[in-house]
Amino acid sequence: MNTSVPKDKILVQFDGLCILCSRTVRFILKADRKRKFVFQALQNLSASKSYETIIVTDEHTSYLYFDAILKIGKELGGIYSAVFIFRIMPRGWRHSLYLWIAENRYRWFGVRSSCYLPSADESERFI
Repeated sequence: MNTSVPKDKILVQFDGLCILCSRTVRFILKADRKRKFVFQALQNLSASKSYETIIVTDEHTSYLYFDAILKIGKELGGIYSAVFIFRIMPRGWRHSLYLWIAENRYRWFGVRSSCYLPSADESERFI
């Protein structure tokens, strides 16, 4: 499921049809002042069968579910690192919370008819 990560970048793989996921990507694009993150819709990977998680991969490790969100917050730094407050929750609870949101995201936030397309300015940050 993993694509090679460009040197010194962090790859965020997301459900390109999910409106919540697309909004999250747009948020990261704006907050990522150091331009650490690159993106890929999971639909672009032929081997992908499940889009229930965001996958965040750096040069050494892949992070799934809520751990991926924690990694994003840590890398964005500043106020965004406040997401680390969720580390006080047991990992199983974080995982269950993430899955509950993931299972309901289309109903709560909607679904796109086609994958999220980056703007011309953003396209260089998409794989």
